[in-house]
Amino acid sequence: MTTAVVDQFLLAPPCSESSLLFVTIIGAGSASGTAVPPFFVFPGKRMNSDLWKGASPGASGTIFQPKELSGCISLAFVKWVQCDGLKNGIPCKHWTHLTFCTPICGFAGLYDWQLRNNTGPEFVLHDGPPYANGAPHVGHAINKILKDIINRYHVLRGDRVHYIPGWDCHGLPIELKALQGRGQLRLTPVQVREEAKKFAESSIQAQMKCFSRWGVMADWTAPYCTFHPEYEATQLEVFMQLLEKGYIYQDVMPVYWSPSSRTALAESELEYNSSHVSTSVYVRLLLRVKPAFINTDKRVFAVIWTTTPWTLPATQAVAYSENIRYMCMEEEDSSDMYLCEDSFVEKLQSILGKKLQNVGSFMGSDLHGVTYEHPLTNEELPFLAGGHVTANKGTGLVHTAPSHGHDDFQLAKSHQIDIEVFLDDNSCYTDNAGQDLVGKPVGKEVEDIVLEKLGDMLLRKEAFTHSYPYDWRTKKPVIIRTSRQWFIDTRALHQQASECLQDVTIFPSSLASSKAAMLGSRSYWCISRQRVWGVPIPVFYHRQTKQALTSRPIIEHIKTLVAKEGSGIWWSLSDEELLPQSLLDQLGAGKTADYERGQDILDIWFDSGSSWAAVLGAGKQADVYLEGTDQFGGWFLSSLLTSVALQGKAPYKSLVVHGFTMDENGRKMSKSLGNVVDPDIVVNGSKNQEKTPGYGADVLRWWAAVSNLQSHSSIGTTKLENIRAELYSCRTTLRFLLGNISCKNEGPLVHYDSLWPQDKYMLYQLYQLASKICGFYEDFEYAKLLQHVLKFCNDDVSKFYASIVKDRCYCSEEDSVPRRASLTAQFHILDVLTRALAPILPHLTEDLYQHYPPGKRKADVDSLFKTGWFNLPSEWNNPEIVHTLGPVLDIREHLMDILGSEPSLEFDAMIFCSKLLHSKLQELQPQHTSSLSPLCEILQTASTTLTEEPLMVIPDDVQAINGICNVHMKDGFGSPEKYVIILKDTDRFLCERCRRFMADDSNEPCKRCMAVLASGWE
Repeated sequence: MTTAVVDQFLLAPPCSESSLLFVTIIGAGSASGTAVPPFFVFPGKRMNSDLWKGASPGASGTIFQPKELSGCISLAFVKWVQCDGLKNGIPCKHWTHLTFCTPICGFAGLYDWQLRNNTGPEFVLHDGPPYANGAPHVGHAINKILKDIINRYHVLRGDRVHYIPGWDCHGLPIELKALQGRGQLRLTPVQVREEAKKFAESSIQAQMKCFSRWGVMADWTAPYCTFHPEYEATQLEVFMQLLEKGYIYQDVMPVYWSPSSRTALAESELEYNSSHVSTSVYVRLLLRVKPAFINTDKRVFAVIWTTTPWTLPATQAVAYSENIRYMCMEEEDSSDMYLCEDSFVEKLQSILGKKLQNVGSFMGSDLHGVTYEHPLTNEELPFLAGGHVTANKGTGLVHTAPSHGHDDFQLAKSHQIDIEVFLDDNSCYTDNAGQDLVGKPVGKEVEDIVLEKLGDMLLRKEAFTHSYPYDWRTKKPVIIRTSRQWFIDTRALHQQASECLQDVTIFPSSLASSKAAMLGSRSYWCISRQRVWGVPIPVFYHRQTKQALTSRPIIEHIKTLVAKEGSGIWWSLSDEELLPQSLLDQLGAGKTADYERGQDILDIWFDSGSSWAAVLGAGKQADVYLEGTDQFGGWFLSSLLTSVALQGKAPYKSLVVHGFTMDENGRKMSKSLGNVVDPDIVVNGSKNQEKTPGYGADVLRWWAAVSNLQSHSSIGTTKLENIRAELYSCRTTLRFLLGNISCKNEGPLVHYDSLWPQDKYMLYQLYQLASKICGFYEDFEYAKLLQHVLKFCNDDVSKFYASIVKDRCYCSEEDSVPRRASLTAQFHILDVLTRALAPILPHLTEDLYQHYPPGKRKADVDSLFKTGWFNLPSEWNNPEIVHTLGPVLDIREHLMDILGSEPSLEFDAMIFCSKLLHSKLQELQPQHTSSLSPLCEILQTASTTLTEEPLMVIPDDVQAINGICNVHMKDGFGSPEKYVIILKDTDRFLCERCRRFMADDSNEPCKRCMAVLASGWE
């Protein structure tokens, strides 16, 4: 059965009663369109089956074209009906990427092609490796798509893009996921590494498939992975060079320690829980040596407050500030005396439940030489002045446990106090803590024991809610624990790194302060971790002295083994293979049996922070690093420190920073909330396509582009539907233009001088848009770019130009200059818009380019991205055309406002105006009266008459419209000129060919159409 189908994709703006549509025949069981003789079709009416033999009765539309006039107009036709995931503006299951873009447009080979054929400068975007620990999420989407937009833009500009996608493959999250339910403690290190590698490899394949589906341009056969042997070997070389330069050292220091992960953590691996509840306690400490001004035999106590009572066994001092005023208060009943800062006195009275008398006040400097008694061991310990002690926070006296606090540690070191370690690698107390605590892990049980042992030294216990650091992987609290670790001396790099950052540009500029704060105040970076899935720190330790063996020949030997077989050799090979006796003999360092290999691996931030060396190569700088805002303390920083240390410069010229993704209600995505948006479902739809069809990759890419560099980006059904509507609106405009330039009689392009004023005006507007588009791409402002393109498509093309040129395109003589002038302008508009959108919407624009007519497409070129960027003639940048059309556009707007919904084509218009305005309008219509002049086309009337002579008598059946418009003068100012439009119903008949009121007889075409028919145009 044969059915007539009206393809409404061909028109923009939406169809009106006077809109032309094209009819195609789609045969039963076939999806291909076959052109038939064009007819005039009006939406919403029933098709008269008698006028077209073979059409099914009841099909949409009414055919008005008599049979003898069939084929005598040039309607738009192009069989471009699909878009990635979008059909008729509705999500559908259609994988253009696989069925079209990959085999036909050469998506898969584009990256290699541009490296071989583009001749511009090299542009390097270094890919911050995503973590290979599961399926991709919307964070991956915004990151990878923004990078691809940048790369595709540079390919179109003729640059040679260097972009190697990568994956961060080591670390605890992968190790834990790989071992879920496997009984981790029963596996050997080699087995753990095997399982972790398998999991990472499966994650890489899943993510790679999605990245490719999203249209990300890369050589997917050769990514870099941090577990590749050659990468690991380069990483060990970076380690060795940093060690040789003195930036890496080993020391016993307090570090963030995760009891749940059993490893040290860097600050960048922490997240803070603002709802954490700690047990806070107020404890009194009996003074042994009292301040000199307190001359009494009474007991004197210092009051301290802590939210970590489990650290009290490790107390080794009390810190005070020399600049705080303290009070000595006495209990009325017991005569016990208490020391605290003056602002805490009221709180102290509340805690004790007793009235206190003021014995005297003093400055903190008077506490020099004071000692106290350890509340659990009775050991005498000192009071120490500490710069970290602040007023109005606690009691003004700080319990100091050097093995569990950064400030505490530094204070003890500055006073040459031997620091005692109370916890082992399992976060359990050692013998130093006493028999009651030994072997017990940090937790509530230990707290209860400590508080019980305090006895009457405990003044109060209460719950305290505050922000507390958590392990970002296990989501459990961390502690500070002193242990022997490997560090990078960031303080030594701080000044040079700060200077190098001055040469780095950041986008958006509002984040410049984040760049300045990136180095922070931290003096070291802990780079050792106590796990097995990672790159080993290639160090052997002497069994007796524990001295580390860090000579270049030994690390070079291990690096060579790693380059061949991977870092797994550290666990699979014997000591003799890793540490040959021949090397030790050269060094005079004893026997292999004297040493044991270390058990630490390198921090994964060191893994990824070495990527500039492994991927870019020594001495090379990336043009762009693009990641989320969290990477200021992560990859941006680790890369900066290693590069500055070894190259003396930042590894990047620019940092482009995007935000985090939220749901459409501004909430963080969480499985428990059920608001996680899966990008795979956004693109391809769910298994139930009726319920959740896919939007296609270009909708996802549009979302990423408009999200751009906002601090937070939302995504959800409402937002995706809005984007789908915007994309469809844009596509409809492009289809209209493509349809027109694709008709069989489109003809060659004409010279600029042959264009009508409205054609030149459109090219001027296009030139301005193109100039802005270049700036938007250079500044990574894709949301603004799409806003301007949409506005141009909707306002300049659809509402204005497309609405006025149909008659000239479809009904003028085949080779007439006016017709080809419009088609010329439409081709340029289409071509510039196609290239402007290509980096953001590669699927749509590649599909579009493949449907260009052969004469408008480069021969034997399968991809738009191989044809270059637009280079517009300077003659298009003609502001005089705006001055010429300005008064006409003002008159048109006034006319349309007055007519409202009435069709202007049913009226003849006479314009009476001043001499100056008359001369301007004559530039668009030299004739006294015309139905086919540029002026009449813009005003969309049946005819337009220009006159300087006023009507002596205005008939009753006409409408007079008075107005004022500005005429641009040579001095740059506008001259307000009055005009009157006289409108009357036209007395001519509707031409059955062009559907305009230009015929002198109801049974004959108009003179223009008769002349076209006489020319033999088929």
